Amino acid sequence: MKIKIFIVSLLLSILVIVGCSNNQAKPKVEDSVVLLQTGKNKNHCIICGMKLDMFYKTNHASTVNGKARQYCSIHCLAEDKSIKKSNVKDIKVVALDTLKFIPVEDATYVVGSDMKGTMSNISKYAFSGRMSARRFAQKHQGRVMNFEKAYEYALKDF
Repeated sequence: MKIKIFIVSLLLSILVIVGCSNNQAKPKVEDSVVLLQTGKNKNHCIICGMKLDMFYKTNHASTVNGKARQYCSIHCLAEDKSIKKSNVKDIKVVALDTLKFIPVEDATYVVGSDMKGTMSNISKYAFSGRMSARRFAQKHQGRVMNFEKAYEYALKDF
């Protein structure tokens, strides 16, 4: 009888421990996607037409003539701003560490990591904090820099 009580108590303890453990998965990128532009093609890059949710980790956004534009990458932003000469203002980027849009002035980029780039052979990922960018660069290589320097790398693709 004592053995049965012991086994039942042990099983209940295990169930309580497993049930109380914080075993939640990280939020999926798909659950974090924010579309800032409107219209029929709001889920597509305004420049190349790629699906924004598939490349959300490298999304950039701006305002052109009072309307929001969203890009799959810094490459497409650079094409709109410097090649097509659009009146781009209020540039934002999705920070890889938070999956939220932040002003590019507040972002720290890692350029040339071993992670795949979007619209470029050289990857360019943004982070909300310099320490997050440094940790990423230690793990995945690349150079830590500000938006202006990352933008210069994007322009080299043209």
